[in-house]
Amino acid sequence: MATVVLGRLVFLSTACGGNSATDVSVPEEDGDILVLANRGDPPVKFDTMRTSSIALHHVAGALFGPGNLVMRSRGNMYLVSPYLAKSWYSNPNFTEWTFILRQDVLWHDGTPFTPGDVKFWFELAVFGTKIGDKMRAPAYFKGDLGEIEMVEVIPPDQVRIKLKTPNRFFPDVLANPRLKIAHPKHLMEPLLLKGEVSVAPSDIGLIGLGPFMFDSYEPGSIIRLRRFDRYFEYDSKADRLPYLDGIDYIITPDPMAMDIAFRTERLDGTARGFGHYLTEKRRHGYLESLGDDVFFAQMEGGTFRLAFNILKPGPWQDGRVRRAIALWIDKHLSIPAVLGGFGWTSPDISPNNPYKDRKFVVWPRFDLAPLEEKRAEAKRLMEKAGYASGFTMGYLCRAKQVLGGQFLKAQLAGLGIDLQLQIVDEGEWNRARVSLDYDTQSGSLSVLPIPEGTEGVYGRFSKNPNSYSKHEDTEVDRYYITLKNATTYDRRVEVWRNLQKYLFVDQTYIIPIAEMTYVVAYRTYVKGLVIPPEDGHTYTDFTAVWLDKEGQ
Repeated sequence: MATVVLGRLVFLSTACGGNSATDVSVPEEDGDILVLANRGDPPVKFDTMRTSSIALHHVAGALFGPGNLVMRSRGNMYLVSPYLAKSWYSNPNFTEWTFILRQDVLWHDGTPFTPGDVKFWFELAVFGTKIGDKMRAPAYFKGDLGEIEMVEVIPPDQVRIKLKTPNRFFPDVLANPRLKIAHPKHLMEPLLLKGEVSVAPSDIGLIGLGPFMFDSYEPGSIIRLRRFDRYFEYDSKADRLPYLDGIDYIITPDPMAMDIAFRTERLDGTARGFGHYLTEKRRHGYLESLGDDVFFAQMEGGTFRLAFNILKPGPWQDGRVRRAIALWIDKHLSIPAVLGGFGWTSPDISPNNPYKDRKFVVWPRFDLAPLEEKRAEAKRLMEKAGYASGFTMGYLCRAKQVLGGQFLKAQLAGLGIDLQLQIVDEGEWNRARVSLDYDTQSGSLSVLPIPEGTEGVYGRFSKNPNSYSKHEDTEVDRYYITLKNATTYDRRVEVWRNLQKYLFVDQTYIIPIAEMTYVVAYRTYVKGLVIPPEDGHTYTDFTAVWLDKEGQ
């Protein structure tokens, strides 16, 4: 299931066999600086506990590493491989998970990575901390981790994580590349104890665990990372990784400026991130300029959606109104209007990802009646709810995704709804999307590739502040408990289908509109890339990449 663009896949060796070695072509010598565009300056002081923004995570893969204790396998992202932990096991009812750590992992300042670092990270992420009268909030992804009761260090090299409820897919959740361990205990804990509860990775020198270490950062201009010579991974020929001497990330907020820089040979690769992923028109321009000197990585992306804040008073608290909006939107029109021509929606199921188990991809099968019929039903529901003349509704609109807001505003005008676009910058977006201040929003994260890992974005707001829809529906809790307790494949499929119907149809907390296809350009001399079939946050470490400019 590996998807590789140009060059044969370099599987990386681990102490527990996770990514199997194979006979591959590798560079004769290390060297070169990979130059990539980055969508913007990393927000919230490079703190991976505070944001899932690709402006950080495009850089964070190389700086902090591609995974957590475990990672998505480079050979198949739907499998879990060892990373900072070399092996793991659970108790019979999946309420305790024990991880045995590698003992050759160093922080970039040379300090050994220990079980104490793991305990510190999990407790900071799940519980936050209180020092005197100062509070540090838990991580935005707290809900993804489930209900952790305690984290126990078992000397010399083990960590046991105890859960309040069973979760046999806990390693799959941890493999989410957004959950990076970027908070060294030996550097952050002393500052926390002094009351500096907002301390972030940039405050302690951006000391990470990844294949590249921090060199310099000029805000608005460039981030420079350089090879960490003591990184723990090796290739199949026992050569230490990474191959590159470093990576330069050029801060390029304007996609058109990025296009010009790439087409004039000042970049080796374009940025990841919505707004910077290529449209059909821009891709054609690249081909016209560069021909065989460019290739395109294509990934199934996140969902363009509309999610309601049920906890804020307004007409959208009426399920008939939410249902009417879902029926009214012309989903197919969003593909050229919002997604740049790359994407899919009902009734199709992703043409770009043949590896995903399609029995779990359910939402495109909802609402398949002709648009005229759906819109007539939408009008009837609005009248029945008492809103035949429409109403005004706010929409939290990320500045980088204004096309989506404009599309929804134009669409809902036909239903009599005046959608007020509240356009915000990245700082306000990262604050506001986990608040109750706005009527509706798009949501941010892509859904994890397993049903059990989606509670962080579909679950109740009090448990999952990063949830798309803000609700406190305990029936959703019940569905997730049932899903996690399912012991057969058929039962998992059944529960997941029922849950999606409940979320998207019965309650219409969320309206999935269309699925994005992400397109990134690279120069053909960039070798060893591993391109995920979905989720552009995956494989941003570039550990096995090298440049072959002489062979071009």
